[in-house]
Amino acid sequence: MTRYKSAIITIFAAFSVCSSAFAKDPCQSLICMVGKVQGGIAGNGSAQDGCSQSVSDFLSIIKMHNGHMDLIATPNARKDYLNSCPGAGADASGVDSVISKFGNATL
Repeated sequence: MTRYKSAIITIFAAFSVCSSAFAKDPCQSLICMVGKVQGGIAGNGSAQDGCSQSVSDFLSIIKMHNGHMDLIATPNARKDYLNSCPGAGADASGVDSVISKFGNATL
């Protein structure tokens, strides 16, 4: 029984560490996506500028409806994600420009 408890605690601890290490950062995604809209000024989504994961995090937000991407819910969910960054309110036009260009984009 003690082995079982130790195994569960170890698995839980490992899961907790792993899940926090891969947490999405809406602020980094906002910076990189605004950079993509502006032609790579602040970031162009490449591995060299550190934006590839942030762009992938943003584009991986896809809402489905009847087996297809929901063209209304997906941009809304992506906008909510970017707006979850505390500084997004100061750059509302940046968020809107990202959504208008990449709201329905796919990976």
